[in-house]
Amino acid sequence: MSEPTKKRKRNADGSQKSSKKVAVETPGASEVTVTVVQNTDDWAPIVASTPGLAFDKSLSLKPYTKRRSNAPQRPGQSGSIATNELLIESSEHPAIDYVGREEEAGGTDSLLKHYIGVYDPATGGLQVIESRKMTVRGIVRAQNAAPEAFAEKGDYKNMRELRNDLGQTFGTKKSKKAIASLTENAISKPRTAAELANTEPVKHDAVTAAMLRNMAEVTSGMATTEELQTVVDESKPRPRANLAAESPKDVYTIDDLVGSEIMKVIPVKEWQDAVKAKEQIITSSKFVSDRILLASSSVPKLKVLRYLLTILEFYGATIPRRGVRALPKKDELRKAMPGIPEAVAGNIQRKFSDHGMMSKFQMDLLITNVCALALIVDNFEVDVYDLREDLKLEGKQMQTYFSEIGARIMAANEGEKKRLGLDKAAAMQHKFARLRLPLEFPKAKFARK
Repeated sequence: MSEPTKKRKRNADGSQKSSKKVAVETPGASEVTVTVVQNTDDWAPIVASTPGLAFDKSLSLKPYTKRRSNAPQRPGQSGSIATNELLIESSEHPAIDYVGREEEAGGTDSLLKHYIGVYDPATGGLQVIESRKMTVRGIVRAQNAAPEAFAEKGDYKNMRELRNDLGQTFGTKKSKKAIASLTENAISKPRTAAELANTEPVKHDAVTAAMLRNMAEVTSGMATTEELQTVVDESKPRPRANLAAESPKDVYTIDDLVGSEIMKVIPVKEWQDAVKAKEQIITSSKFVSDRILLASSSVPKLKVLRYLLTILEFYGATIPRRGVRALPKKDELRKAMPGIPEAVAGNIQRKFSDHGMMSKFQMDLLITNVCALALIVDNFEVDVYDLREDLKLEGKQMQTYFSEIGARIMAANEGEKKRLGLDKAAAMQHKFARLRLPLEFPKAKFARK
């Protein structure tokens, strides 16, 4: 009888690692010794902030202390921080006084403690000491008034200024706010014709000049109006315009709007044969149907017109929802664009939709592309009425889309009225979009600095 075989323990060959975590000791982690230094001196380190202020580091600040009135209400703090209140001040600047104060009781950080740590790499020791949290602000120094300003004691204006000065110095917060509001909303004295004619630059006093220099340092990194306008223009839903174009035909080109590869596969032979046989061509777009015969002499324009019709058929097949438009099923979408190759239909779907939906941005991009294509077909002068009817938009909406691509909206002239057979009432409904150089795009409105 053979001997019973011994069962091998799991993972005996070491093929699998243990699932237990191994404690890895970080080199030098246990060598750092943290020591909290109890502050028993009269002075403690300061952590100061200067919100909205360009502070010159070369200025020296003088410290002043006084006994706290709320010392028992500051638990957890030790040494001079708990018993004495600190104020730092500098008058070295020619026009601005800098004053630093601690957080008052009841403030957002009044119960927050701050510490400063000093690490010595030689000994591996970290000393931590409690510090004061202060805020430094700038105050414009009041100028001494000339003696002539107080010569007429009965003058209402001088008396009013004296009362305002007293209110700003000794008044309550509510009275100071009321005085500041009166000063900001005061109506200045109208300037005379001689003052308006004077073109000499305005001379600022020392205080105003100092404040302007301080403001210039703080706002030096802000973007200019031109830079903001460029960012807005690049983010708008419209085709990219060639701003360096010397002719309207170079602003929006067929290669940019359609593409050379797509132009090769757009079918127009059926239209050409119908035009030769003098047959009437009826499409779902009045704008396209009225221009097939006129564009038949130019194959590129005929292909652009066919591509424009496909975009309108694509847009008409979508289903409007809350702020977006949903694409139908693939079979239904292809039925809405008959006779179009898959490459053209796929190009339009990828350009103006994403995951079966059209966002507001993509809808606006589609309509601005339609406007640019219509300008190419009509030699850069388009009657917006037919497109407005095809897209089911209001007149002002259609004119706004043409304005977004740099076209100018004008009324029909006498020659156009006779050509279209329009009376005075009908001519009001027909506005013409003309692409002229230099281009004029709508300007965004920005608040002043």
